[in-house]
Amino acid sequence: MDDFNSTDQTHAKPVRPTFLTVLCILTFIGSGYGILNNLNGFLNAGKMPMENVNQMLDSARNEINREAQGTPGAAVAEKVISGATEIVDPGKLKKMSFYLLMANILTLGGAYLMFQQRKQGFWMYLVGTALAVLSPLIIYGASNVVSVMMTVALGFVGVIFAVLYAMNLKHMS
Repeated sequence: MDDFNSTDQTHAKPVRPTFLTVLCILTFIGSGYGILNNLNGFLNAGKMPMENVNQMLDSARNEINREAQGTPGAAVAEKVISGATEIVDPGKLKKMSFYLLMANILTLGGAYLMFQQRKQGFWMYLVGTALAVLSPLIIYGASNVVSVMMTVALGFVGVIFAVLYAMNLKHMS
């Protein structure tokens, strides 16, 4: 009887480290939220009342011109407002939501495979992360200050998670 138990243990699947489990759960939550959020953004991109958004941006532009005219910060603020105006363009917003939806599906699938301790999940996760990071630059361009800020933020989180997952590759087959 003891021989039977010892052979079962040698053929048992390796235990998933707790740290890998936590990373996967965080990715499940983040990617799941991203899928829902970007699906909503994709389906409702043209339904946003653009008059209100444009009025707010024009109001901010006027306030900056009145308060900070001629200062170095005014030029930066003008670039941010111009970038924000382009960000809320319904066609580009729909395209951005679609790209991020695909990226979230890839990262969710990758996390699921890594949860199953399969290395293919890491590569799938990296492709999804790269798509998410590059999407703002692809859609809005590198001259848009807001898209560059989005790229930096997505890249920061993406690189941290990619490194943490890479540290767990030894536990995957």
